[in-house]
Amino acid sequence: MAYLLGNPNCMESLRKDITDLQGAIIDVFSRAGAVHYPSWKFPNKVSCDLDVVALLEHYDYVENDPEFTQHSHVVLLELVIDRLLLLLQSFTGYMENLISKQAVPPSQAVGPCMSIGLAVRKYWNSTLKLGALHQQLVTEKKSNRRDSSALKSTLQNVKAENEHLKSCSHVISESGASLASAQSAISCLPQTIHGPDCDFSDISQPRSAYDVTKNVCSVHSQTIESSLVPCDACASGQASLREVGKAIMSICHSQNIPSSLGKFQEMVEETLGNKPLTAMDMSFWASEQSKDLSRINKHLGVLMQLINPLKAELEESEKQKDELRKQVEDFDKLLQKENETQERQRKEAEQYLEEKIKENLQITAKLEKDKEALRTGAVMLEERISTLKEELLSQQATIQELELTKNTLLEEMRTKMDHKSQMTKLEDQVQLLTSQLENTSHVLSGATTQLDKEKAKVESMRRHEESLQAKQRALLQQLDCLDQECEGLRASLGEAEDDKAKLEHQLEETQAEKQHIQGQLEAQQCSN
Repeated sequence: MAYLLGNPNCMESLRKDITDLQGAIIDVFSRAGAVHYPSWKFPNKVSCDLDVVALLEHYDYVENDPEFTQHSHVVLLELVIDRLLLLLQSFTGYMENLISKQAVPPSQAVGPCMSIGLAVRKYWNSTLKLGALHQQLVTEKKSNRRDSSALKSTLQNVKAENEHLKSCSHVISESGASLASAQSAISCLPQTIHGPDCDFSDISQPRSAYDVTKNVCSVHSQTIESSLVPCDACASGQASLREVGKAIMSICHSQNIPSSLGKFQEMVEETLGNKPLTAMDMSFWASEQSKDLSRINKHLGVLMQLINPLKAELEESEKQKDELRKQVEDFDKLLQKENETQERQRKEAEQYLEEKIKENLQITAKLEKDKEALRTGAVMLEERISTLKEELLSQQATIQELELTKNTLLEEMRTKMDHKSQMTKLEDQVQLLTSQLENTSHVLSGATTQLDKEKAKVESMRRHEESLQAKQRALLQQLDCLDQECEGLRASLGEAEDDKAKLEHQLEETQAEKQHIQGQLEAQQCSN
């Protein structure tokens, strides 16, 4: 790929990519606000404040300058990376604004210098948080739909019951009107029936059909078979009275209320069939119907007494539901904040521990290198000391030999004093040997001083090795302290997880209480 470096087509493609990326960045900034981070290419400048147009004009293809063209190609590649990193940071800021429910972020200072890996990790963490928040909102929406459907069904049941009660009251009003028309029809009939044993002038007293039949049979008066044909008004009044009676009996049957009119109607049908009622039967019909109407009114009062507290309880349960929803939202926010702080503390602790471990490893490696160097220096010094000792021994042996030679020469000189020439030779030899002896003594003294210096060096190196060992022990102690701190941080992380479990348990209890309240409401609605 090196042959493509400085290719004008590649550089033009990179320029178009940078222009497109800058347009996308401007679009994101217009929606989510600008993010302030140091530039990846120019760390001393803010990334959003770079003049991309000026940079593109400066770093362009130059035909007669291949070196600058290649440099411009590399700069354009780095600008692509810089714009991609800024775009990724903008995405991260926009998702954090969505999570924190802010339309536009507040003005912020320039953030820390961020590597590409860290920016990608932050973007992925924000994506995971946004996904979790979306899932939570979907579940809440589903639960709200279920609650609203349950409330709608409850309200529909209550409305149906109210409509039923209204229809009952309407039927009751119609029955009252029918009773009034029936009473007017009754007034059209003869008001008194006299007989030797009984007086039927008061028709307001209710009597059974059996008693009426008995009295009719025992009184020497006009019977039902020989009575006059009723008028049309009486027939229509009795028909409407029967219709009202059927409505009242159906209401009593639907509400499980005992009906006196139903029993009386069965007795009338057994005795009279479809024949018109007598005035006595109509008065008794009206009295039984009024009893049923009073029972219906009492039942309506009881139902209203039950419905009104249920409405109040429903409103109270709605308020409690809103409060519980707010508490759940507050618990979720607190739990999210706690998780974020714990995650941040955990990351900081892990980063600090990794840095310390790297530093300790570097120091340990350096100490090992120093120790190895000291070992090699000590071996070399021992070898040199051994060679110097051998030289010293050889020089001492030569000194002894020279002394022996000197003694022999002195003896020979004493014995050969007669020969002056020999004596002068011997003197010359003695002087030569003396000079050699002095030279040897000087060499010996130099070797001795050199040996002393080497011994001092060995001693200093030994002390340096001891100090390095002491430093190593101190570093090991510091490493143990860091391990203890790490254990403490892990313990605090465990406690934080326990707190999180407690909060989740409280949330479950709150949801259980909410379900219990909904169950009570459903049980009350079922009982109604």
